[in-house]
Amino acid sequence: MDATDLIDFVSNAALLACGGNVRAHKAALWDVAVALLADCLRNSDQLSRERMLRGVEDELRDAVAHLERLLCPLPRTPPRMH
Repeated sequence: MDATDLIDFVSNAALLACGGNVRAHKAALWDVAVALLADCLRNSDQLSRERMLRGVEDELRDAVAHLERLLCPLPRTPPRMH
């Protein structure tokens, strides 16, 4: 399984497990995400770990903005007729 397939699998499994209701299960999903991140960090060398920790805040902010764009796209303006 390549990285993209793994991301899709984990994301779909999490959404399926919570019935698609992320808001109702956000604490449990957060705990799982933190545990996965912690294990990734634990299995990294010290330099990589520090680099990832420094970048995680910006990466999470970018991910939130990306999700907002995906879930709440801007309304399309109808094409102009000449």
